[in-house]
Order: sequence, then C-alpha cells, then structure tokens
Amino acid sequence: MTTEQIQKIQRIIGVNPDGFWGPKSIQRCKDHLRSLMPTPNPWPFSTRDGLREFYGEPGDESNLVSIDFPFPMFFDGKRVTKSRCHKKVAASLLRVLKAIGERNAGTREVMEAAEDYCGIFNFRNKRGGTSLSVHAWGAAIDLDADDNTFKDPWPLVADMPLAVMEEFAKEGWQSAGAFWGYDAMHHEATRPRV
Repeated sequence: MTTEQIQKIQRIIGVNPDGFWGPKSIQRCKDHLRSLMPTPNPWPFSTRDGLREFYGEPGDESNLVSIDFPFPMFFDGKRVTKSRCHKKVAASLLRVLKAIGERNAGTREVMEAAEDYCGIFNFRNKRGGTSLSVHAWGAAIDLDADDNTFKDPWPLVADMPLAVMEEFAKEGWQSAGAFWGYDAMHHEATRPRV
C-alpha cells in the first residue's frame, strides 16, 4: 500500500496518520476490528479441539452447503457463481458478501479484492504447516490472493482493504492480515485471541 492508503487506515482506526505501520497501529487496528464483532463472538477459537467440537470432523462433506455468490466473483479469470462452505457459516458468509457488495459497489479497490475468489472448502494443512487449515472445515474464504500473498505483510505490501475486514469483523470473523500481520487473503470464522 502507499503511505496515503496507510494514513487513511490510521485515520479510520484512530491513530496518528503518520504512514508508519508499527505496534500502535497494529494494536489499534485489532482493537477497531474487535469493537465491531458481536458479543459474545459466535465462533470457536482456532484450535484443533475447538474447531472439531464446533464444526465436526474436518473434511466431512456432509456438513457443507452450497451458497450462491451475491455479486460476480472470478477464479483464474472464470466466473464463479457458487461455492460450498460449512453449514454453520453459510448465512454469516452471505451476509458479509452482501454487505461488501452493497457498501462498496462503487468502490473499485474493494470490489476488485472481493470479486477475486480463491476458495472456501479445501481439505488441506495450513500453508507450510502440519495442522489442518480452517479451510478443511469449509469455514474460511480466501480473496484476492494475487495482491495478498501468504507472506506479504499487511498493509505494508498486501493491500486487502480494511472495509472488507470490517464487514467480516461485524460477523465475528477473523481477518488474517489484521490479526496475524500476513496472509491478508484469508478470512475465517474463528474468534481472535485477546
């Protein structure tokens, strides 16, 4: 992101808009997103036991339902109209996507990020890890992977719009870019640790 884009985020989250993304900005961004989340947060913590207890067995496709995307989404340049996700996140995910579309229909940067669909259900381990990804339960979505790669720090390199993260936060979802500092494409129906 440019210095101006970082300053815009800093104004929204209530810190001095100096364009420097350091510990104060990182913490205030997390606090800002947490303030938008419902209380109590409806999702489990992202632990193996917590995910299994809440979502069931990973890879169990009987827990998946199909959702129709509320606006055009594209995977590798091809239009995608639907995808499968865990039945417990389906209504919430649709509300997030509808809110993104309604709030940002005229905002090119936000809609470009949201329309670049990169997957929900995928029975696999976390990238570079040995534990299962939340995708293995169908409770995570990746958006705009080209501009928000796994290792790119957010918002210094990755450019996932804060507006997208805010809509996920309103449903209690955790956006990796803000909460982990990397993997900004990734949004999951888990609650952030304090």
